[in-house]
Amino acid sequence: MIAGPARIFSLLTNAAFAAVVFGVALPGPHRVVAPGLYGLTEVAPDIWTDAPARAGAFGDLVEVSRRRVTDFFGEAPPRQAIVLCSTATCARDFGIGGNGLSLGRMAVMVAPGGLTTGTLTHEMTHSRLHRSMGVRNIVRQPYPTWFDEGLATHVAGHPAWPGRITDADRARVREVRRFWQLGDAFRELGVGRTYKAAAAEVARIERQAGRAGLLDLIARAEAGERFEVVLAELLAR
Repeated sequence: MIAGPARIFSLLTNAAFAAVVFGVALPGPHRVVAPGLYGLTEVAPDIWTDAPARAGAFGDLVEVSRRRVTDFFGEAPPRQAIVLCSTATCARDFGIGGNGLSLGRMAVMVAPGGLTTGTLTHEMTHSRLHRSMGVRNIVRQPYPTWFDEGLATHVAGHPAWPGRITDADRARVREVRRFWQLGDAFRELGVGRTYKAAAAEVARIERQAGRAGLLDLIARAEAGERFEVVLAELLAR
């Protein structure tokens, strides 16, 4: 028997409700929409953690990191939820891969290994850079990935790598134009070396174009101009 419109609507509604309930129950970054529902405590405005006893230290950590980003850009990073996980369980529940995760204007989240000004500044720099990015930018990234990661490393001084960066390292990193290409560079150069080479490229731009030129590059790419065209223009001056 063919179901009538009311029956179809009921089936679709129930399916949608079940999908929402099931999705909410799953671990992942979506939990940042309501951290309090998943056991976190808001210890200061927009700062959430599973370790409220460390509220004072965590507040200072966030403040120092925000100040570093503000000093670099000349303006504060977006005010978003900050999730500070002190346990691996918390990090897993919020889908934090590695030491930290940035979700544009929405949130910055760090795992136990990322409870440092270096990691938090790195992720806040990503948030500032991604503040106006949307779904369309998955296909059209305003900034190549080497610049995205290089800028965050340059501003934060993290992650650090003690070795010497060669011209070959820098050339290899400049090939990392899309985020899915980063893994190949990690495998070839190592994680620390990749980040350091990307940061060296950003530092080169700042040396040649100045801080004002570097910020102009960011602003113009954010506004829709082609990153490569603006970069070539700045370095030719």
